[in-house]
Amino acid sequence: MKKILIIFLALMFSCKTSTNTAGSVPFKIADNYFVKNTQTVNLPVEKVITSKQEFDKIFGTAAHMGESGIPTAIDFSKDQVIAVMLPVTGISTEIVPVKLVKTHPAEAEFHYKIKSGEKLSYTIKPSVLLIVDKEYKMIRFNKQE
Repeated sequence: MKKILIIFLALMFSCKTSTNTAGSVPFKIADNYFVKNTQTVNLPVEKVITSKQEFDKIFGTAAHMGESGIPTAIDFSKDQVIAVMLPVTGISTEIVPVKLVKTHPAEAEFHYKIKSGEKLSYTIKPSVLLIVDKEYKMIRFNKQE
């Protein structure tokens, strides 16, 4: 009986250690930025931005009054930005981060979905920006339906 228990426990622990290496990766959404008018987005763009110079070419700040009106600070010495941008549209559109998971050492996968709403009387360039640690050298994108 004791041998059976030991074998059972050994199997349980071996199964536990051989599970998927995927785990949740912490991120922060960067608020109060917009895609500059100098950027033409004809197709959806999925991009990882690793420098302030590259970021500033694509995005501008959209500061406004109030405590939540300051653009989120980004420290490119230790962080990078995961960006998803969509073409100009006249429909209310939101890019919703679903999850960011570690798939391998230094690799992660960003899952997101797009929610469309009502027709607008103006046009927008939908985008979402996630701030994530630079330890992830490879980011894969996964758009969910």
